[in-house]
Amino acid sequence: MRSTSLVSRVRIAAEIAGAAVLLVAAIGIGAFLREQRTEPQSPAAAPLAESLAAPTQRPQPNCAVLGQVTPVPVPPLATVDLANGKKSITSAEGGYTVIVPTAWLVQPGIIEGTAWFGQTRITSYDPKTLPRPGPEAPGILPPSFGISLDLQLWWNPKGEALDQFAQHMLIGPDQLAVLPGGVVSVGGKQAYRTTIQDQRQYQPATGPVITTRQTRIVWIVPTDRNDRVLVAYATPGESDLFPEVEKIVGAIVLTTPASPTLPVIHQRDEILGRWLYDKSGAPIAGRRAEAKLLTYGEIVAAFGGGTGLPRIDRDPDELFWLVAVTGPDLPQGRGGPGGTSPPTAWIMYEAPATNDRFEGTATRFASTGTWPPDFDTLPDRCR
Repeated sequence: MRSTSLVSRVRIAAEIAGAAVLLVAAIGIGAFLREQRTEPQSPAAAPLAESLAAPTQRPQPNCAVLGQVTPVPVPPLATVDLANGKKSITSAEGGYTVIVPTAWLVQPGIIEGTAWFGQTRITSYDPKTLPRPGPEAPGILPPSFGISLDLQLWWNPKGEALDQFAQHMLIGPDQLAVLPGGVVSVGGKQAYRTTIQDQRQYQPATGPVITTRQTRIVWIVPTDRNDRVLVAYATPGESDLFPEVEKIVGAIVLTTPASPTLPVIHQRDEILGRWLYDKSGAPIAGRRAEAKLLTYGEIVAAFGGGTGLPRIDRDPDELFWLVAVTGPDLPQGRGGPGGTSPPTAWIMYEAPATNDRFEGTATRFASTGTWPPDFDTLPDRCR
């Protein structure tokens, strides 16, 4: 996060912690794999059929067909000046277009400078000019300063009715309650509008407790997929600009989300070779490693879906390797309450197959057992 405003950093961190609880960035594994890619490829890490000669490891083919597909990217978030004091903002991968005042600022996600899947953050103010917050409410924007509008895609894995889905929502650590809402029209579809109450209490060294409150107005809009919804929320609802935001959301134009076609640039032998062979190219005794090509959505399910109902930060159709590794001398997790971790029995993690972006990925470390449960029953899209 590179914002120069402390309150902006606090609000962004709060929303990341509150909404993105499904998958955590696998920083350790990602750094390990990037380091491994900088090492010279040994003869043993070349073609898989030749390199996987260890008697405990069966050969697995590369994705020859998927490695040769022609790239068809999705256009990035697009802004067009309509020359009437308004501008249109279109997210092809999110499947929506909104029209907002020209002076309002736009970024492709809640983190400045980072584009996230299907996300748009619109603010009536410049985040760099936010006032320095006091300790009593570091994540709550004064209503007089302006309003923000966020649009995101969220998982709805059970296909719940929108009013039921709303009861599980969590946006930010100051959230106190989700109030009963009602049906509204958004983009010609029946959507659900509700209100989230935020509250922060601060006890100064002297004097009574200071209580600060705000509301977020949330719209949950069905998409053409039962397992996901479009979520828009305005913060704070007390802003004088809220009526304008309400009109903006009601006039959203919904389209079919676009998904890119990208070749598999990291093949299975590359993924497995770094676990099965040391830097000299010699097999590591006792190691077993397997990788299956799955979509991001399938991997979310393989990891149990996590807790809560978070944003979708990666394209659900994006291809990833789900990798399982067991054997001696594996990396350890970050540690338990005592600060140390028991020896790792096996690791399961996801690695991007079509790019080098590790954000929004997950890793599971286990200290018991010999292999991830149900891994062998998962499909493999490699061809």
